Amino acid sequence: MANLKKDDLAKRGNDETLVDKFFGLNNKVQTFLAEEGQFQPAAMVFIEDGTEKQAYEPHEKERKPECLARIQAMLERNKPSDKILFTGRFLNTNAIKTVPLTKMQKTDEFGGQTGGKRINLGIKFENDFLESLQKDLACEKNTTSYSKDTQKLIEMIGKDEKCGMCNVEGVGGKNQPRPLNGGSGGLYVTAGGTKTKNIGSTVTDITTEWGDKKKPVYLSLKFGNTLTFINSGVGRIFTANDYKNYFKGYNNPIGKEIFRMFGIDPVTFAQTFNDYPHSKKMPTVDVTSKCDKAAIQDLLQYAIGYGYWMVHGGVGPVKMYKIDEQYMKRASTITGSVKLMYGGSQGKGKRLDIHLESSVYKFMFNLRNKQSGLYPSHIMCDYKKK
Repeated sequence: MANLKKDDLAKRGNDETLVDKFFGLNNKVQTFLAEEGQFQPAAMVFIEDGTEKQAYEPHEKERKPECLARIQAMLERNKPSDKILFTGRFLNTNAIKTVPLTKMQKTDEFGGQTGGKRINLGIKFENDFLESLQKDLACEKNTTSYSKDTQKLIEMIGKDEKCGMCNVEGVGGKNQPRPLNGGSGGLYVTAGGTKTKNIGSTVTDITTEWGDKKKPVYLSLKFGNTLTFINSGVGRIFTANDYKNYFKGYNNPIGKEIFRMFGIDPVTFAQTFNDYPHSKKMPTVDVTSKCDKAAIQDLLQYAIGYGYWMVHGGVGPVKMYKIDEQYMKRASTITGSVKLMYGGSQGKGKRLDIHLESSVYKFMFNLRNKQSGLYPSHIMCDYKKK
């Protein structure tokens, strides 16, 4: 089994998984598998430039946001000398030791493998949930991990459709792309190559059929802490030369609309990447009165869409709910401020984070490079349900 690396924390929400395990949040076990065996930490210590920067203890659960921001800042600094250390005891020997992150094993929770072939937990969730639905459909004895959840979901959908389930098919492997499109009239993400907010047939992972007319009901399965509504490439929208020219004479319609609707200053945006690494923090700007909330909300409606059921596992009990037009509109209505964090949460990274929320979700749009390069390769919209 491979060991964890700092870079691993930048992938698939591993930074939050690490913090949740340390503080014992979201049903995570406060035990890590280290090279010498199972290890229970009593402190997490951040070392920067050879000195201790900050320390946390497991009972300080309210400090999770601060701890998570510190990990993200360390990743943005990208200095080999920066370290994360854990002080605690090994459960098998009770030996008290200090163990660096790099001596921890990359278990399933972090996208690694435990005792065999690597398991993608999101795919495993889909497969296990599908198996449980298939057993329910076949009227077989269901002893799977999700038997109570699938039985509850069948009851919920049956009550809504006023008929019974007659077929189920796993289709998650299709992974249909949803690129960003539009221009001065607003932005949207496509569904199946078309402009529509009725996206069930595009985002479905499991398609069920109901009644004698075999009406399709689409299930979108999500797994883990931080989830994504938008994950679209922007390498051709914002080129390296655009940043180097500080967007002088820039005329890409999608890029110009991103600037306009979010109230982004093109020069400050270019400086975020051209001047990296930063000696001083980049600004955080409240653009609530400047941005176009209606345009952002419309984009969120295309991203969230409607016409499917959400099945969210991996964070406590499985959550299941119908996403119809009413839910989509409520979930996309901005209820607070809109803030731009040039340089990310610590103001010194090579990214722009855009924070906003509705009564249902906390959103973070971000423009960053997903392959460790300098200029952004993608625009993403991550979300957490309140």
